[in-house]
Amino acid sequence: MTDVNPPPFRIETCDAARREPGVTFFNVRPGGVADRDQSVGWLMGINQAGETVICKGYPDPVQDTHNPGNGNILFSQTDHGLINEMTPGGDIVRQWYATGKWRDKTPPAGAIPIDIHLYHHKVNTFPNGNFLLLTMEIREFENWPGSDTDPDAPTETARVVGDIVLEVTPEGAVINRWKLLDMLDPYRLCYGSRAGYWIRRGFPDTMDWCHANAVAHDANDDSIIVSLRTQDCIIKFDRATGELKWILGSHGNWKAPWSDKLLTPVGHVDWTFHQHDCSITSDGNVLCFDNGNYRATPFDPKQPPEESHSQVVEFDVDADAMTVRQVWSYAGAPGNRDYACYQGGAYRLPKTGNTLMSYGGIVSVDGKPHDVAEEGFCRSRLVEVTPGGEVVFDLRVDGSDEDPPMPLSVFRAEHFPG
Repeated sequence: MTDVNPPPFRIETCDAARREPGVTFFNVRPGGVADRDQSVGWLMGINQAGETVICKGYPDPVQDTHNPGNGNILFSQTDHGLINEMTPGGDIVRQWYATGKWRDKTPPAGAIPIDIHLYHHKVNTFPNGNFLLLTMEIREFENWPGSDTDPDAPTETARVVGDIVLEVTPEGAVINRWKLLDMLDPYRLCYGSRAGYWIRRGFPDTMDWCHANAVAHDANDDSIIVSLRTQDCIIKFDRATGELKWILGSHGNWKAPWSDKLLTPVGHVDWTFHQHDCSITSDGNVLCFDNGNYRATPFDPKQPPEESHSQVVEFDVDADAMTVRQVWSYAGAPGNRDYACYQGGAYRLPKTGNTLMSYGGIVSVDGKPHDVAEEGFCRSRLVEVTPGGEVVFDLRVDGSDEDPPMPLSVFRAEHFPG
């Protein structure tokens, strides 16, 4: 079903016989220098044979897609505070809206209000059908680090953004709030913790302290994991009590008591940096897309972008022993690796054991890899690989040959069976 011309993309590899049966759904939106500069978006669906089965256009960017398990498709439009439930045939059957985004305008007819000022990034669900969402708050902290490059810089009073994890019923009631500023060290600094992400979204003089970009439920112990981009870590906390269980990430710049929650590596472990899209596999492992920005914490030297690459990493966490082992990773062949400095995804496919990955924002300046999304041209890539790392699907979203060129990104892709 196509109701608009698709965005510029090409499929370079499609080994249908070894691909996961079903449909890969993903968004396409302006990225890089065009992020928040152009109002357009697409929702795409590509089946096992590489055929386009859905292509819908929207006047505003589409963000996340999610399989709620009822045969329909959830997708979000975060700039307008909307979550949409759509049938495979393209009909919208339910909508939800963040009330703070619709104070001065009339929400869609029949849409269900959620009493929050906004939500952002990932849309997920619990097994009982409740939403698992992210929102944010702002607090002032005195004597906050004044620089992430100069250890001798004077401290300051800072407006710090902390993310809040929400549990919301299908009727729109917020029944749980977990505040990350109460869970972690609000003074811990990583590269990016002082970035202007929220400034560009209308919150002046704010610091992007943790930048939660993915949240998932672990049914094995009824816990929640969250990816924190500008804390360079993934955390797990208990759903019932809110107690922090562990921290998976670099040990740099952590103080007690939070340092007691750090997982100890067993063997070689690639710590993730600016990672995206954490999830729990059927084996109970943690899978995520490791963007790989900087690969350092302040005030160690940053790894330059031309030496950086992104990868998908799978971790086996032993919560009793407080240890972590790296059990699988995929980065591509040496010398032919992509670096997506922002966005991205990783999803373990249930039938084949293949992994679907999204290099969401591959940013370049003058043809060279770049670390800052808003400063460069953006392309995207979706890849499906076998457990042995063989590429069976390779799709490129690339608007460089358009007139004028179109910088485009993909937040992340998700698989729908059937």
